[in-house]
Amino acid sequence: MPQSGSYLVKEIFGPTIQGEGFHSGRACVFLRFAVCNLACTWCDTDFRPQGAESLSAEAIAQRLVALDVAKSRLVVVTGGEPSLQWDAELAAAVAEAGFTAHMESNGTRRLHAPVDWLTVSPKPHFHPRSLELVATDPSEIKVVIDDVVSAETLDGYQQRYPQVRHWFAQPCMDDRHEHHLARTLELIGERPSWRLSVQLHKLVGVP
Repeated sequence: MPQSGSYLVKEIFGPTIQGEGFHSGRACVFLRFAVCNLACTWCDTDFRPQGAESLSAEAIAQRLVALDVAKSRLVVVTGGEPSLQWDAELAAAVAEAGFTAHMESNGTRRLHAPVDWLTVSPKPHFHPRSLELVATDPSEIKVVIDDVVSAETLDGYQQRYPQVRHWFAQPCMDDRHEHHLARTLELIGERPSWRLSVQLHKLVGVP
């Protein structure tokens, strides 16, 4: 991990669109941290610390502003696992630059600073036994559907987070995508409160 006052950043990029969940299709820029506390077998993101930069909060905010040429002032904070590094200093720098911060987390860590929108995408089958869901008050739940996720899994999340209004099931985009999509549609058909999320950015060919 970087020294105090700096953050290990894998990439900052944009302008692009948010490809998943409730805000899918919105113009934004991305802040992707290195390092994760899980190791999901089908993860499509390079979050390794190799090749990452150690940046200050001010440097991150400056890069976000420079990339956000259309002034969407929306940053998607992801990783890796962003809750490992997101703190009050960086949250303040991003807010002072005029950005709304949307974060996607696996939900195993409490946030050390607020965000404007919190997506919890739980992956408990990849948790070490020492980890459990601890995130409070998510804005949406987004579950990646693979062979391990069952109807009982989705029902369990709704019981755990009764206050959440937005529920998304997203088929895993591995070499069995068509199978996962069919299961996702079946699960949604049985649970009308859940909605389909697809990785729109991949479908339209943007980062």
